[in-house]
Amino acid sequence: MSARSLRGLVAAAALLLALLCGWYYLMGTPQYSLVRLAAAIHGRDAAGAERFINVDRVSQAASDVVASEYFGGKSASARAIEALGQGTARTAAGQAFKPLVAARVRAEIKKTAASGGSGGGVLVLPAGIVAAFWGVDVAREGPDVWVTYTEPRGELTRFRMSQLPDRSWRITEFDREWVRRHLKDAPAG
Repeated sequence: MSARSLRGLVAAAALLLALLCGWYYLMGTPQYSLVRLAAAIHGRDAAGAERFINVDRVSQAASDVVASEYFGGKSASARAIEALGQGTARTAAGQAFKPLVAARVRAEIKKTAASGGSGGGVLVLPAGIVAAFWGVDVAREGPDVWVTYTEPRGELTRFRMSQLPDRSWRITEFDREWVRRHLKDAPAG
C-alpha cells in the first residue's frame, strides 16, 4: 500500500471517528430529545411522545401550582381548609389534584399527537433539528436544564428537562407561570 493510500485511509478513519463522536454527543443533548419528541408528535405517536415527558413529575409540579392558585384565591372554602394548617392543606390538595392533572397531561399529549402537532395543543415544539438547536435557549441548573423558547403564537414556553441513564432527556416540570397561563385554558367540567 502506498503512503498516499495510507494517508487517505487514515483521513477517512479519522473523519468517520469524528462523525461518530459528534453523533454520540448530539444524541445526549436535550435538543435531540426535543427533536425526537416533535417527530413523535408529527408522526401522530402519542406513546412515543410520552416517552419524553415524565407525566408523574410534571403532574406533581403542576398540582403544586394548582393548589397554590386555589389557596391564593382566598375563597371561603380555601380559608376553611387552610385553617387546618396551611402546609398540610396545600400538600393534601396537591396530592389530590395530581391524578386529575396527570389525566389532563396525557389527554393533551394524545390530542397534540392526534393532530400531528398542527392543532391548538398547549405545547408547540420547534420543528426540525436546526430549530431545536438555534430556536431554543438551554440553561443548565445542576444536573437538569431549563429549556425556553417562543411559540409561533408569541407565548414564552419554559420547562425543565432531566437526563436519563440512556442519555435521553425528559420534560419533568413546566414553569409555574406557564402552568398558571394554561390553567385559564382548562376545560370546564
